[in-house]
Amino acid sequence: MQPRVLVPLLFAIAAALGLVIGAVLPSSNSTVAAGDADSAAPADPAPEPDSEPDSEPDSGTAPAPAVGDVIGAGGGVSAVNLPQPAFDITPLAPGETPPQFVVVSFDGSGNDAVFHRFMETADATGAKYTFFLSGLYMLPDEKRYEYTNPGRSAGESGIGFGGTADDVRGRAENFREAYEKGHEIGTHFGGHYCQTNGGSVVDFSGADWDSELSQMELFLDDWAANTGTSTPNPLPFNGSVFKGARTPCLEGDRDAMYPVFVDHGFTYDASNSGFFQWPVQNSYGLWDFPLATLKVGDTGRSAIAMDYNIYYQASNGETNITDPTECAEIKRLSYDTLMNALTASYNDTRAPLIWGMHWSNYACGAFIEATNEFVTNATAQFPDVRFVSFAQLAEWMDAQDPAVLAALQARGTQLY
Repeated sequence: MQPRVLVPLLFAIAAALGLVIGAVLPSSNSTVAAGDADSAAPADPAPEPDSEPDSEPDSGTAPAPAVGDVIGAGGGVSAVNLPQPAFDITPLAPGETPPQFVVVSFDGSGNDAVFHRFMETADATGAKYTFFLSGLYMLPDEKRYEYTNPGRSAGESGIGFGGTADDVRGRAENFREAYEKGHEIGTHFGGHYCQTNGGSVVDFSGADWDSELSQMELFLDDWAANTGTSTPNPLPFNGSVFKGARTPCLEGDRDAMYPVFVDHGFTYDASNSGFFQWPVQNSYGLWDFPLATLKVGDTGRSAIAMDYNIYYQASNGETNITDPTECAEIKRLSYDTLMNALTASYNDTRAPLIWGMHWSNYACGAFIEATNEFVTNATAQFPDVRFVSFAQLAEWMDAQDPAVLAALQARGTQLY
């Protein structure tokens, strides 16, 4: 049994509130990409002969976790996911214009400097993001053999691991900050093997997906022990915080993975490409939040709404651009892609704009800077634009009257 501890920051929150590289191309079923282990407590000693027990016999039912309890090897995470800042939801009346939602989501989410760049923008604008955490970034390199990937040897990964213990500790503090400010922590799973780099999650069975997801939850829960942190400040959440995911390269057998997602408490999936329209729930009860096809600036080309795909089309297939002038042009095109799509939806269907990106330095960091400028300028230009996480969007849609929601979905595909 874990000790019950007092965590001042966690109580304060409760009292106040009561990082992958690849090009992705759509296909019919999956999308091809290029590019708490606690030790058992000792048994209570048997009472002395003829002694009276001090209390009623143990019923065998463990007490429910509470604020202040910690779990995970080393006690590095809260046993309960503590409240985040309130998210304002007002059900729409029939015919009422909905907010214009935008979701900015990050695959991998491991780069410290890029994290702080986006948090500066979020703090200034009130935007909320979804961080799809690659769980191996919470596992130091020296612990890599604790990870097993179906069909591969222990310790293999297509994206590496968490670096040093200090790297992982710093990442944990970043996600503490993000969570406490209302951002979402989702998952991008583990080893990130795609069809283009030998083997793929497309071949995962349901058991494989369960193993992969359970390991990602475990590495988050056990970050303290895995980094040798003897007196951790527990994170205000644990591995059960994941409510949605984006799969590596958008691949995977949906009928194998979706039941596992439901079993792990997910409410949505963001692994599909699709249309620019109001989302619907799939047959498993998960909200489907796809990456829509967007027009790439003024190039006359289109690509799904992810940085590398826009990069590929904007650069005529050249994806090693370092010339400052060319980088500036890529930044312009990526910014225009986002702003043009937002303007079109704002003036028509109001379908949520969903944007996916990595924290890679493509084209001198063009997409990092363009996205930050887009969040800043769109917030100032459009009074009822709301930059939200996927979890918040799902919560908002769940709160709407079904007939009102159906009317939004009937608006069809956004054309512009």
